[in-house]
This record gives sequence, C-alpha cells and structure tokens, in this order.
Amino acid sequence: MSGDNSMNRRQFLRKTALAAAAASAASAPRKTAAQINNAAGVSLRQVNLGFIGIGIRGTQLMEAASGIAGVQVRAAADCYKGHLDRAAELITPPPAVTGDYTEILARPDIDAIVIATPDHWHLRILQEALAAGKHVYVEKPMTHAWEEGEAFISAVEKSGKVVQVGSQYMSMAGAKRAAEIIKSGRLGQIALVEGRIHRNAPTGAWYYPIPPDASPSTVDFKRFLGPAPAREFDLRRFFQWRLFWDYSGGLPTDLFTHLITATHQLMGVQEPDTVFAFADVYHWKNYREVPDQMTAMARYAEGFVLRLTSTAFNGHPGPLLTFYGSEGTMEYDGDSFKLFHEPRSESFGYSTHSWPKATTARFRDLMNLNDRLVPLDAPDAADPVEYRSPGEEDSTRAHMRNWIEAIRTGGKPIEDVRFGHHAALVGHMCNLSFKAGKPARWNKATRKVEV
Repeated sequence: MSGDNSMNRRQFLRKTALAAAAASAASAPRKTAAQINNAAGVSLRQVNLGFIGIGIRGTQLMEAASGIAGVQVRAAADCYKGHLDRAAELITPPPAVTGDYTEILARPDIDAIVIATPDHWHLRILQEALAAGKHVYVEKPMTHAWEEGEAFISAVEKSGKVVQVGSQYMSMAGAKRAAEIIKSGRLGQIALVEGRIHRNAPTGAWYYPIPPDASPSTVDFKRFLGPAPAREFDLRRFFQWRLFWDYSGGLPTDLFTHLITATHQLMGVQEPDTVFAFADVYHWKNYREVPDQMTAMARYAEGFVLRLTSTAFNGHPGPLLTFYGSEGTMEYDGDSFKLFHEPRSESFGYSTHSWPKATTARFRDLMNLNDRLVPLDAPDAADPVEYRSPGEEDSTRAHMRNWIEAIRTGGKPIEDVRFGHHAALVGHMCNLSFKAGKPARWNKATRKVEV
C-alpha cells in the first residue's frame, strides 16, 4: 500500500471511529427515574433525610430526593417561615419543620443531612452533622474560603460517613461518554478549554424578589448570619445573599464551579497551577459587592488552559464548555455534546503567493499539492456528530441518587470532598487574583494558595 493511500485510510478510520463513538452513546438509552424506582421495588433500605436550608436550591433538592424510592424527607430547617410553609405544601407526608437546625441533627430517626444554606454555613453544619453520626450532602461550592478545604477533608475522613458535594454537573447524562472520548485521544491534544455561563435578567444577577410577608417576625436574621460578621436586619442580605462577600464567592464559586467541575471530570484533573482573573461591577451596581462580570484563565500542569467567562447582562447562548483538540472539537452541554472532526490541514496558497510561478509549480510537484496548493491527501470535510441523551431523570436527582446508593452500599459518592475542594479552589483563586490584580498560584507541596 502506498504512503498516500495509507494516510487516507488512517484519516478515514479516525473520522469513522469518532462518529461511531458518538453514535454508540446515543444508541444506549438510560433508564428513566420511574424505571429505576420500579426496578428498585420495596426491598431498599429506607433513608430518612433532614434538610437544612430550603430556599431556592434547597427546595429543588428536597423535591428531587422525594422522588427517589425508599427515601423519606423527615424534617426541614430554615430561617424564613415561608420556606417552611412551602415544604409542607410540596412534600407528602409533610416533614417536621423548625427554625433551629440543631433539632434535626439531634433526631435519631434522621440518617442523612442535606446542607443547602448560604456558603458561609457549610463547614460548621457539616462538622456538626458528622459529629451527630449523619451522612451529608453539601451543596456547591463546598467551601466559602479555600482554607476550609482541608478541614472538610479531615472531618469526613475521621467520620467514615458518605459525603457528597452537590455539583450536579458530575451526574450529567453525557459526562461519562464525553470523558471516554476525550481520554481515547480522538480529539488529539487538547490545550484549550473554554467555559461560559451568561445571563441577562435581574434574577440571573441574583436580585431575587423579596416575599411581601418578609419581616423580623418571619425571618430569623441573626441565625442566618451565624459565623458571618454582625449586621443590622437587612432583607436584601437574607434573600439576595449571593451579592455579598460575607456569604458568597460570587460568579466564580457559583457559576464557574459548574464549569470547573465538568472540566476536571472530563479532563481527568483536579488541581490548577495558576489562575488570573479580571472582573468588576459593570452593570448591576445597586448595593452589589461581588462582580457582575468576570473572565479568568486557569493553567493546569497537565498541559492545558481553561478560560472561564460569565456576564450578568448578556444572555447569548452557546455551549457550556468547548474542548479544542488538534484532531477535533467537542461542544459540551452536559446532557448533549457535538463532535467536529477537524484534523490538521495545510494550504500553501497564502505563503507562496509572493513566489514566481515557476518556483510555485516546482514546489507543488515536490509537495504533492493540487492546483489550489492543498495536499492531495488532505482530509475531506466531515459533518459534526451530535449526541443527545434520551429522556432520563435530571442531573440533580441523578446526583442525589448516587449519594443515596453510596449510603446504602457503603460505597463512594461520585463527587467526594477532595474533588469538591479542588473545584471550589479554582473559583476562590479567581477572586484572590481579581482582588490582588495579579496571578494566584496553587502550591501543591504546601497545599496553599500564593498571591
């Protein structure tokens, strides 16, 4: 076989293998939530849950848990009475409700705790829950400051309990297959990954509406503050807490954490090397502390850069993550992804335009080029191949189900606290870089951020 034919055959096999990989993923439907529950039957050991923090995300988690066979939401705690009333409307039978989360930790009939409070409460409640002998699901970002990471890890390792960090992107339907394709090398060398989440609405910028019945009689503001600095009663801080540094890390620890988690999972990495970020409050200036736009670059020792962007005043759609490889590109959206076969190609028309015709003709013959000065064995264009998951359960319930199954079997959750620490770490480094105006570096030897 000639060298030219051998090259064409390799290119053909590479393209067809990439297409087959996506096609095989699309042809393997996963079970729906109902099918999983029906298959489970009534033999499952019941797991009784207590929820601490049932605001927007906590309510979603509570509803997701209530749809899993053998799971019972027994109790819920929150600092706003309206959230407690809503829990009774959503969950059957209604859970016991309280404004004091320690009452839930003290209950012997509660097996596991879901923490969906503002970020500044995560570490304290996790430590208290583990001390009370409970398994824990802690919503992302796991930490409110990077320094908390080792305390989380130490507490969990000593407890022997199952702790899941709640970034549902780990349980997206397309994640496993996308990771396999990247690991196989079919995209070639990946040196650049881009991630973005954009929004264009006041609620997307975290100016959530304040309930008309909110007042000192329905909101326990002092309890909400907890370990945070003392403040005068302020409903904006309570219901729009993501706007303030005391309780939140803003864009990078909320939205970037999704992108970072998925990148770490698909690329098979955990720790960054260096992070540099630009950010400011450009548009939503009303009593906001955290930036409403940020762009950051995170470099990894494994040989790639992750570029992250988020703006709160433009909602143009696009893939959550794009993986750029020397042989192809993947546009990834969690439950779906699109593959583009884009092997390296060459055209000498531009670079030889200044040559005499005779010299160019001689070069064309030597290089085996066509009249357009493109190699005769150049790969043909290929249509993108798209994978879309069938109608299985959403990623939030899938992520929580993984935790429940780990509790029942004594196995490991898909997102442990070490992974959760490193995902949040990149976000914290974004904030540190932005505030300092210089790169933040992760020292793997000392396990510390250096700015």
